[in-house]
Formats: sequence, C-alpha cells, structure tokens
Amino acid sequence: MHTGKAVALQGRYTKTFDNVKWNNFGCGHNMGGSLHEMMSGLVGLDGGEFSLISQLGSIIDSKFYYCLVPSYNAKLLSNQSQMYLPMHHLLRKVANNLLNLLASRVTMATTTHFYLVFTLFLSVSISVRGNGFSVNLIHRDSPQSPFYNPLDALSDRMQKAARRSINRANHLKKLSSSTYSANYADGTISTSSCVVGIDYVMNISVGTPPRNVLVIDDTGSDLTWVQCEPCEVCYTQISPVFNPKTSSTYKDVPCASGTCKRLVEERKDTCENNLCEYFASYEDGDNSTGNLALETLTFASTNGRSVQLPNIAFGCGHNMGGSLNEMVSGLVGLGGGEFSLISQLGSKIESKFSYCLVPLYSVSSKFIFGSNAEMTGKDVVSTPLISEPSRKTFYYLKLEGISVNKNMVPFRSSASSTTEDDYIIIDSGTTFTYLPQEMYSELESEIKKAINVEPIIGPTGLDLCYPFDGSMRFPDVTVHFTNADIKLERENYFVPVGNNVVCLTFAPSDFGAYIYGSLSQINFLIEYALEEKKVYFKPTDCTKQG
Repeated sequence: MHTGKAVALQGRYTKTFDNVKWNNFGCGHNMGGSLHEMMSGLVGLDGGEFSLISQLGSIIDSKFYYCLVPSYNAKLLSNQSQMYLPMHHLLRKVANNLLNLLASRVTMATTTHFYLVFTLFLSVSISVRGNGFSVNLIHRDSPQSPFYNPLDALSDRMQKAARRSINRANHLKKLSSSTYSANYADGTISTSSCVVGIDYVMNISVGTPPRNVLVIDDTGSDLTWVQCEPCEVCYTQISPVFNPKTSSTYKDVPCASGTCKRLVEERKDTCENNLCEYFASYEDGDNSTGNLALETLTFASTNGRSVQLPNIAFGCGHNMGGSLNEMVSGLVGLGGGEFSLISQLGSKIESKFSYCLVPLYSVSSKFIFGSNAEMTGKDVVSTPLISEPSRKTFYYLKLEGISVNKNMVPFRSSASSTTEDDYIIIDSGTTFTYLPQEMYSELESEIKKAINVEPIIGPTGLDLCYPFDGSMRFPDVTVHFTNADIKLERENYFVPVGNNVVCLTFAPSDFGAYIYGSLSQINFLIEYALEEKKVYFKPTDCTKQG
C-alpha cells in the first residue's frame, strides 16, 4: 500500500451538487506521492467536522446510506484488482489554516468503483413524497425579479398592476364562460392572459443536464411550456433557448399516443411528422405553438435540495406569436386541468398544493407542492372547492358576502344567467379582487361610511382612495365564503400607492369575471386539497415561512 501526502489551503467554496451547498474543502496546490492520474481529489464521508456528511448536516437529516455490490462478480469491478479498499485517514491536523491529510492510495479499479458509486449518490435528487417540497415564488415587482425597475414609483407599479389585472380578468372571463369550449379541440390549450400580465415568476430547470429557465407561475393555465430550438418564429429571449437535442430525457409525444388523444378531441391538423402539436393562445394575440413532449423538470427546493420530476408532459414551443417578454422562457401551468403540473403530479403530492404570499414584494413568497404540516390549529378554516366539469382549469369558491364592521354586503351576481357567475375564481395571478358591480357599489358605500373621510382621486384603475397620514382608522373587513370567515388585515384591502395615499384593493367587474385576487390573500397560508375538494385558509406571517 503506497502512501501519498497532500498539503492544501483550507477554503470556502460553493460546490453545487443538485443545488446543495458544500462550503469547506481543500484546494490543493502541492501534491506529494503518486496518486493516480485518473483522480482529481478525494471526498471525505466520515464523521469528522469537515466531512461532506457533517457539512450537509440537517439538509440530509444527518443520514446517509450505501449498497455495496459483491466484490468479485459485479460488472463494475471487472478489472484486475477487484477489492474495494476503504480510505483510512491516518492524520488530520488543523493549524494555521493548513490541512495535512494522509490517505491510502486506492487502485484504479477501486477508484472507478468509488467514483461511480459516489457520482450516483450525488446526482440523485430528492424524490417527491407526500409531504412535498416548496419553491420560491417571486413577485414581478420584487427587487429579486428581472422585471424590477427601481425607477418606478409605487403609484406607477399600482397602475401597471391594475392594467394587468383588468387584462387578466377579461381573459379569465372568456375562458370560464359557458360559451367558451373548455375542451382542447384543435390542439388549443386553456391559458391565462398574456404572459406579461402575470404577477409571479419562479425558477425551474428543464432537461438533463438541467437548463435553468425563468417561467411564469399561473394557477389559471394548465400546460407548462418553454420556448425551444429550433425556433422558427420566436420572441427575443435573454437566456439561452432550450435545445431538446441536448437533453437525454426529452421524448416527443407521438400522435397515436393516449397522451396526445387526451390533449385534443379532434386531432386533424394537430400532427406533423407524427408529432403531437399544441397551440396556446392569449387574449392580446400572443400565442405559443409547438410539440407536446415528456421531459424532466427540476425545482430548487427552499431547503437546499433539488427535486426532479420525470416524464412531465409539456409544450416545446417552436413558433411564438406576439411580443412575449424577453425575461421569461415560458410558463408553468398550475391550474386544475389534466395537463397542469398539479394534476400530473397527482398522488405524489397527495393532490395538494399551497402558497403563502408576502406583503408587497418584500421577500420571496413560498409555493408548496404537497401537504403542509402547518395547516393545523383552531384558526384554520376551510371552504368547498367548487368543481366546474367544463372549466377544470379554474379554482372556484362560493362567496356569501363581505362584511364591513358588522354590516353584511351579500354577494349579488350582476349576470346570474350562467352557473359560473354564481362563484368567484381564487387566483394568485390577479392583483385585485373583482366583484359584481352592484355588490361593489354597496361595499364601497359601507367603507365610506365607516372611514368618514373625504376620498381623493388615486391612480387609474383604483376607484376608492384616501390620503393617509397614519392616523386614519380602518373598519374591520371580513370575507365570508361558505363555512369560512376570513378576517382581513388592512394590507389586504387597502394598499399604499405612494405620496401618502392608500386605495381599496376591491374593484367592480365590468367584464363579468369575479376574482379573489392576490392582495386579498397576502399573509394567509392557503392550501388547495383537490381530492377533498376544499381550500384551507390560515392567517400566517408569510415572511417567516421556511
């Protein structure tokens, strides 16, 4: 057994193995002995303070395991020397920021064996379990977002948010109306409003090896899609366009497959070269066309682990119409339809997801796939999730009314001729809450009486605004869903718009779509339990969500 010696400076460096950070390592500049030319170094897996196991600690629950193949008959060990020899650390001394390591030399065969086993150990991501995983949800106006413009005043952001909300609400009404076919005929996918009209984005990775992309997070859309090479007609994209040829896990969906048949009822004109095609359209004329495919999506969980989701049906877009924003690569569909990411994960996440939206873009919000252990306690309330078979994309709730102090304003539909007009869509992608005109007028009147201060003219798109010097008293506002009373905080129903002005976050719907928007959901942990057909609410400081 030959002994070598390595002298290395101790350093701190972030080495990423599936987004797990490993900080302390030795950066070798002087190597003694004759270690094998195939090796670049050594990974310590013992119980000492500086081992990889100790540094990962709670990230891996301070646990690891291995499975050793038989010494003499495994195909991996077919070279001359077939023994797997352990590393013996004969000396470890930390002094003056120097690490002196004496290590046993292993033969080429055992080196190969160790290398293969260790590579597999590092490359396996955490699988999805019932308790799920969480990812960061970034508001488009947050400093963490590429959309962020530090020159925008708060009033500018509110006006833009109002325009986005109106555009999105118009399109949600179109998609949710009884006259709109919810079937995916002719390859058309149910989608939300234009991509730039969405409030939240998230980072995901596509393919193997993973390619990082920024995508829109949309609970009002189903199919996930990204822009792909070859891009025949595409919008300008700052990040590299995903090339499926570089991914070992990409698989086109053939026309004859059951997946393609479920995508479209009438499949004529939806196949080219035996490939299943999709078409996603948007209210403002933007659209995405391409091939339906299966691919591995990877999410960077907030606990430092990465989560791989194999064989997810998604759209690989080769033709993009309109002027989608250059900051984003696509969209992740989180609606209730068959092709949404939520539906595809299904039992792997117990058909549950939740999110916790932080106030006004301060830090990242959290989106949780799977059950949430914190959804317990006496302050948790639930309301039925209304199922609309022809409009599975959207999440409907029954709104009974809204009370101002103790004065109840009942829900009154302005157009009760269709079933969907009796419900309200809960949507994280729409900023404001839109109510029937008659109900809004009565609610506004009650709020004016309770505040008893002369309103002022605010930004475009916001109807009721007041000067605010910190002394104005706000009424108690409670939203009443079936079996669930949600007491709002002031930040949920009055939002600062700059220059000591606050405006009501409720607005009248002139377009017939009634939506419970994101500002009303701030600082509530909200869980969608799809199998139970319930939505749970829990008042929570979302800035402290891990």
